[in-house]
Amino acid sequence: MIDVWIGNLGKYNEGELVGGWLKLPKTNEEIDKFLKEVVMLNEEYEEYMINDYATDLPLHIGEYENLKNLNLISTIAENVTEMEAIEAYVDSQGEMTLEELANLMEQEDDIGYYRFSSGNEYMSAEEKMGYEMAESIGIIDTLRRMGIEDFFDFESYGRSWENGDITIMEDGYIDFGNTSVDLHKYSLEELAEMNGLDEVEEVEKNEKLKIVFKAVGENPRIMEIENTLEAKQKLVGGLIEVVPYKNDLLLICNEEGKITNLKPNLKFDYDYIVGDCFVVGDDYENGDFKSLTEDEIKTVIEDLKERAFELEEVEEIEETDDMEF
Repeated sequence: MIDVWIGNLGKYNEGELVGGWLKLPKTNEEIDKFLKEVVMLNEEYEEYMINDYATDLPLHIGEYENLKNLNLISTIAENVTEMEAIEAYVDSQGEMTLEELANLMEQEDDIGYYRFSSGNEYMSAEEKMGYEMAESIGIIDTLRRMGIEDFFDFESYGRSWENGDITIMEDGYIDFGNTSVDLHKYSLEELAEMNGLDEVEEVEKNEKLKIVFKAVGENPRIMEIENTLEAKQKLVGGLIEVVPYKNDLLLICNEEGKITNLKPNLKFDYDYIVGDCFVVGDDYENGDFKSLTEDEIKTVIEDLKERAFELEEVEEIEETDDMEF
């Protein structure tokens, strides 16, 4: 379900790539043995990172994702009988956190997903939907009796069914009016125990932050991180600097980015941001950060795309910096 390449973070920072591929799910003992012997070099080092991954599940895996959480996701996924329903739900709702995806898979029977029973690969999804609905309510029989089936616009008819409750997918449709999924019904700890992984100590209890991360030269993407200084520093590659962004949002970047000649990333007022950075909510009442809302995430992603440097602009700035003395 999930293959991850786990690397030794300490060795990576020293310029050496040490680690290996791990296929999940595994037992807790197998994971601990792999980390100790292959990655941590018999506890000579303490931290790991995910350098690469491959999965057929609808999720994005960050460099510092919790390995035991990923193992939990893989374990739950093995028992899913209708993965198309899971993929369709995620496609229609957008990227999910590990906890949300785990809850979704655990409640797959509560997803109102219906696969098209007719149609072919040359039909649009809307046309397949039109045939599906015409069959289910008997319109197709009437059309055939009247000899006008070939003249009926099944695509427009199918499109007319898409509304606030029904979302048409490539091979089926979801009826959210007949869907009763609670994406936060169980905690990761509860899900671990339900799936026989009650010894998972690494299922973190710290508060998570949902952020928008913007790596240099890449599109912004949604991430969930631990609300710890260490997690934030890892994302930006060093000491963090908090920059007022807009409304109750903050942009976090590398404090020494320009000194260490990190590449330009975003245009920001009359200046620019270098290096990887992310946007998070400002919990000013408690002097802390907070997760972005879904509306804030959409706004931030579009804004960061507009602020992103083009390659030619980056090269121009680097040439100017090289001329300074």
